[in-house]
Amino acid sequence: MNLITKVEITPSIKKIKHQHNVLFIGSCFAENISEKLVDAKFNVCCNPFGVVYNPISLYNCFDLLDRKKTFSENDLFFENGVWKSFYHHSSFCNTDKNVTLQNINNEIEKSSQFLKTVDFVFITLGTSWVYVHKALDIVVSNCHKVPAINFNRKLLSVNEVFESLKNIVEIIKKNNNNTQIIFTISPIRHLKDGLHNNNISKAILFVALNKLKEIYQNIQYFPAYEILIDELRDYRFYADDLLHPTKKAIDYIGELFSNSYFEAETINLNKKILEIKNAMLHKPFFPESNEYSTFMKNTYANICILSQKYPFLNFDIEKDFFKMC
Repeated sequence: MNLITKVEITPSIKKIKHQHNVLFIGSCFAENISEKLVDAKFNVCCNPFGVVYNPISLYNCFDLLDRKKTFSENDLFFENGVWKSFYHHSSFCNTDKNVTLQNINNEIEKSSQFLKTVDFVFITLGTSWVYVHKALDIVVSNCHKVPAINFNRKLLSVNEVFESLKNIVEIIKKNNNNTQIIFTISPIRHLKDGLHNNNISKAILFVALNKLKEIYQNIQYFPAYEILIDELRDYRFYADDLLHPTKKAIDYIGELFSNSYFEAETINLNKKILEIKNAMLHKPFFPESNEYSTFMKNTYANICILSQKYPFLNFDIEKDFFKMC
């Protein structure tokens, strides 16, 4: 008996290697997958403006990177003792205006350069609902708990989403025409919108993305949404809020992602790197024992072997750790 709706995933022809530059941008689901690549020592840039959910704000991110925008005090607002930007996540905020500007401009400078050399861009769309600041007449990435009276809430049309995505693709190609672009739609439901409005929002994203793929034949889609909603389809794969995926669900989706975008050698190397990281977290009952000493020496030897075989990977932290132990 087949008791699961298996999602068919076409393996990517172009595979990700450790030498590649990979950009993840969009909802918090993008961060879940990017963290796995960071742990495996890939060169990753993730959400240079913080978590972003809607297509217009995502376009704004790419536009700011493309122009290498330098933020000034005029681009910030001061509220409750904190300097904030409507284009950025609250993690960029600070009570010191200069620190906020430094955090923002340093990340834009670094990420603008990264965009010119990026090999893979993963864009995760979260919602078609946006908040438009009435006085500034801009779609904000984050409301920063500013009173709702200052915003108009709006559902984007298919064409508005399509135009935003099209502009994003053109900016990426302008910076590096060899970049592989992959879209995903976040499986995390926005229940504050209500289930019906959430479904409408997601549907608009799907239709706009399908329209985009008809124009750009080389754009890929990774079915993270379908994997969680259809293949897993069980609340045991959701966290206590019943919205976000559990670690087990993220690991499962990450494994399917790995099978699609990594070659066998890369998958094997990732496993070896993970073994080393787990060894660093190992807490022995008897640290003075010969068995533990042998374990540490063997792990250090394995690190040296990997360093020689893959000189583009940096194992300095791991080497120092086991030397010290």
